[in-house]
Amino acid sequence: MFRKLLSLVIAVLMTFSLASSEAWALAQRPPKETVQTIEEPKIMYRTLLDCYELALKRSETVAISKEAIEETEAEFLKAAGEFIGDADYKITSFRQDPLSTAEGGGGTGISSNFFKTHRRERKWVFTQPLFQGFKSFAAIAAAGGLRKQRKAEEIRAEQLLFTDAALAFYNVLRQKRDLEIVEGIIKSYQERIEELTEREKIGRSRESELAKAISQMKSIESELAKVRGLFAIAQHVLGFLTGIEIKPEELKDTDLPDERILELLDYVQASENRSDVNAAKQAVKIARQGILSAQSELWPELALDSNVYNQRDGSQFNVDWDVLFTLNFPLGKGGTTLGNLKQAVSVWKQAKQTYSLTQRQALLDIQESYENWIASSHQTKALEEAREASQDSFNLQKSEYDNNLVSNLDVLDALNELYDTSRKANDVHYQMKENYWKLKVSIGEVP
Repeated sequence: MFRKLLSLVIAVLMTFSLASSEAWALAQRPPKETVQTIEEPKIMYRTLLDCYELALKRSETVAISKEAIEETEAEFLKAAGEFIGDADYKITSFRQDPLSTAEGGGGTGISSNFFKTHRRERKWVFTQPLFQGFKSFAAIAAAGGLRKQRKAEEIRAEQLLFTDAALAFYNVLRQKRDLEIVEGIIKSYQERIEELTEREKIGRSRESELAKAISQMKSIESELAKVRGLFAIAQHVLGFLTGIEIKPEELKDTDLPDERILELLDYVQASENRSDVNAAKQAVKIARQGILSAQSELWPELALDSNVYNQRDGSQFNVDWDVLFTLNFPLGKGGTTLGNLKQAVSVWKQAKQTYSLTQRQALLDIQESYENWIASSHQTKALEEAREASQDSFNLQKSEYDNNLVSNLDVLDALNELYDTSRKANDVHYQMKENYWKLKVSIGEVP
């Protein structure tokens, strides 16, 4: 029994000793290094519509248009006030120097009231024009038409702002891509120069070929400086419109909406619904109301003036109200009325001519935008195919030069052709996108 107990105690002690040694070994091990992963900051991409929304908030032109609408609200209230009339509450306190005869004689009746040293009066005064030759109606109608005109002008200002935003947006992308193309061509020239230098050392290339390549590369390097300047200017223009600094890498280009190209006649029919055309149409209606307002000066005027008394001193202290009707016949104002009428007719005729011109300009704008979009769409496709062909030609010329089948001049010509074609394809690609949105704005459609 004693042996079993002793064996159990020894086993427990050995187990505890082993556990302690393992714990000590773990404590002596160096701590594992924790690897911290640093997440790269996410780029906030901005599309064309994002830039347009920023431009709307920043544009002073749109803000002025909004304030012009508020101004027409004031004009409408003024015109309505002319129609409704006026209401006033008047308090008068009349004092005069006392006459000795009145004071001494203690006059009675009317004379005593007339010579009172202090008379007070409180009354409501209502003035209502009953007929002004339709002047008030013309003013109200003109104010309502002016509000519609200003609203149409605001819409057109927003549409034109979208055009400016699209041009600035695509110009940054165009210059960025153009810069990449020029830098890529310069890199290709550098590779050619390195190869020509090695071949010239072993006598497989002429020194003039190397000089030719260097000369052409330096010419393109001068173009690179120009492109960098245009790239910086494009960024400044976009920042001016949006009010914030947007980095080129934050811009996200999107494909154009996939829609069927309609015939020109389908787009032309939308010219009459353009906001600037509607604004010009409203201007004609406003000018017509101006003629009506000028003609009102030839009509008689009928007005109503009434007083309601709360307090009245004097001989009429017991009269609580009175009414006065006034009928005025205008007989002549030295030609002023006829002059105003003639001027209003002239303004109306000018408005009609402006409306006609605006219609024709809208039609021409749609026609030009349509033809430019169609032409640039076909040109983009053709130049993209030409660029691919130029790339294949350069690769073939380079391969054949390695096999001594063509001269270095042929390779440089192929490289220059690739350079020119790539830049043209890039320029026309973004021109096509600009023309698409110009067409949309020309028919009054803005996303």
